[in-house]
Amino acid sequence: MSRFSFISMLIKGSSKDIEIEVAPTEDKMGIGYFIPKDTFSIFDYKNYGEWPFKIPFKGLAMSFIINKSFEIAKSNGIDTCFIEGLKDRCKVKIARVPGRELPLEQDKITIGSKNRMVDLEIIFNLYLHPRSSLLKAFMNNTKDYRDYGFDELPKPFEKIPKLKLSYTTKYDKRGDIPLTEEDAKNRSRLTEEQWNESIQLIRKCINAINEYAERKKLLRIDGKHEILVDEQGKIAIADTFGNPEEDRYIFEIKDFALIERFFYFYTARWNLDQVKVNEIIKKVSKQEHYYQDFSKQFLRNWYIDNGWKERFDKDKSIKPYPMPRDVISAYSNAMLTFAAIWSGKTNEVVDLSGDIVRPMDEVAAELFVLEELNRHNLIKY
Repeated sequence: MSRFSFISMLIKGSSKDIEIEVAPTEDKMGIGYFIPKDTFSIFDYKNYGEWPFKIPFKGLAMSFIINKSFEIAKSNGIDTCFIEGLKDRCKVKIARVPGRELPLEQDKITIGSKNRMVDLEIIFNLYLHPRSSLLKAFMNNTKDYRDYGFDELPKPFEKIPKLKLSYTTKYDKRGDIPLTEEDAKNRSRLTEEQWNESIQLIRKCINAINEYAERKKLLRIDGKHEILVDEQGKIAIADTFGNPEEDRYIFEIKDFALIERFFYFYTARWNLDQVKVNEIIKKVSKQEHYYQDFSKQFLRNWYIDNGWKERFDKDKSIKPYPMPRDVISAYSNAMLTFAAIWSGKTNEVVDLSGDIVRPMDEVAAELFVLEELNRHNLIKY
């Protein structure tokens, strides 16, 4: 029997597909492709249906971002599943997966087993997002902020002095279940040496991507990593990382005039009540900082602020209504801008999308204004 299993399998996801060209076997990793798409899902709506609209060029943008993040890791000596970046996808090594080639029950997997995905998501927090579960945990005393290096209860957007990792399940059919470090260690089926290697590798990758993000004037707020054990028993970073779908990024707008300009633009374009808009402008102008989500968190914010998320939590049959076209276009522009700045390949992004790449502060200011108008119920659907 051949050591390779040649098949063509497409595993469809909400934001990317995985095409398996060569299936993994017990002693040999497979080969496949991550193919980002224009579709997305938030609040686990993928379990109930497809979101009613796509983000134009998001898949293209994510290809540039994902490939660059893999290259950053590689240049820092970090092992990943990456083989090479292609125009609209990336070629990767494929490991065996619990529930597919391996048992879903982790206690049936031998400790130290090779060529497999580890059934964990490793989560990190670098700054406190105002909507983060970590900040809420500090405020309701379910977590101690002192364990993270704070001397007093922190405020949103503060940098976390002490990096701590947290863990959830990855392949459990019940969803992402939080785990203690000891439970995560047991579930990983890694040896003590492999576990220590994985933590060191993840921390190294977090730092490499963070430093790169800062050079691009982005704050990487939080995110997640996954790991695999390769055919030699070495630990590597698995799946995609360092992108605005896996992680939360923030951009700080320095020029209030940009924000003000978009308030006036949309007041005229959408025929909004000028008095109400002026009240918002007056309130916003007093803020010390202008932070804007520059990731999928923008989409989450939108459906939280307009009340749909609360209604969906009570009734899963409620379908999301589309964003206005202007908002979809602005978010699409944001992803293309992110891709161009992150990859350093502005000309290629423009050539393949046929669209312009706008300055990041300009796009961020537009997103900021759209969020404020949505939060104040001035958006007409």
